[in-house]
Amino acid sequence: MTSRLRNMLLVLITIGCVIGILSSRAEQAEFTIRVAFLASQDDEDYIGAVAFRESLKRQLGDRVEVQIYPSGQFCGNERECMEALQSGILEVHQTTIGGLAGLYGPAQVLDLPYLFANDDIAECVMDGPVPKAMGEAMLKDGLGLRLMAVGNTGGWRSFAMTESRIKSVTDLDGLRIRTLPSALEQEMVRELGGSPMALPFSEIYSALGAGMLAGTKNSIQDVMGMKFDDHIKHVFVDRHSYMSAIWWYSEKAWERLPPDIQAAVTIAYGELAAATRKAAKDRERPAIEKFIAGGGTIDYVTDAQRAEFKAATAPLRDWYRNKYPGDWLERVDAAVRQCESGLLKSTS
Repeated sequence: MTSRLRNMLLVLITIGCVIGILSSRAEQAEFTIRVAFLASQDDEDYIGAVAFRESLKRQLGDRVEVQIYPSGQFCGNERECMEALQSGILEVHQTTIGGLAGLYGPAQVLDLPYLFANDDIAECVMDGPVPKAMGEAMLKDGLGLRLMAVGNTGGWRSFAMTESRIKSVTDLDGLRIRTLPSALEQEMVRELGGSPMALPFSEIYSALGAGMLAGTKNSIQDVMGMKFDDHIKHVFVDRHSYMSAIWWYSEKAWERLPPDIQAAVTIAYGELAAATRKAAKDRERPAIEKFIAGGGTIDYVTDAQRAEFKAATAPLRDWYRNKYPGDWLERVDAAVRQCESGLLKSTS
């Protein structure tokens, strides 16, 4: 090969590299949105995150890149995730109501037991003015969190037990039950005669195996998804609490977005919430069937049992009212009544 030909080839290669670099830069996203959560890829949170990413891709093309970090890959625990969110290092994260309690205690009103009769009522309330008003109050308090949507992460909380089969309130006497680090959840277990033990979700399996717990307040989907059924043998499906997933956007990161991308992100959050709710419902029946096939027992709450448990936990309303002054309880009660009335009218 002559030196002239060699030089021409080098020039062509150089030009090709420059064009490639420029094209790559042109295709780079204007914004990167990181979505991080502690649950695995088998969880409703991941399904929602994928729906969020697909929605933004459909709306904005390559203008926004969405990176999903499940299983604690971005932040290893709830505190780290929330701090990253507040600092603007992380854009998107979700918490449960119980997980939010440490930052904004009044939000626990949405976790009062036996508050919602079914999914339709719960979804109606969560899409209504009360969560929106709470989000605005938290922004005003300077928490740096923008509440964007309320989805679902696991369905409904029920009592999942290792040995005890729950038939009445007295069956919980003296039993140690895992709860979230939520004052209300712990008080609920005390009202039922049990002994609450606050533990991170990731530590439940080992605590059950070590005999530290007699049971936990989780959904049947969580029991099967996290292999708690290695130790859990009985589930009392009383659905005492709707497992809301509160999805946030970092306020610092939000302020960096132009209005058109903010609008697209808002739409994507709506699709995220819908995807998580659908997944939670679709997964319940297969989880129950698998649990029974493995030798577990399922007891569905009767009307009489629900009335008994609801009466036993009724003092929680006064506990909440005394602990968190304001009208949040009255506003939630009003929202429940309005949703029940609206649904009744729509089905009549």
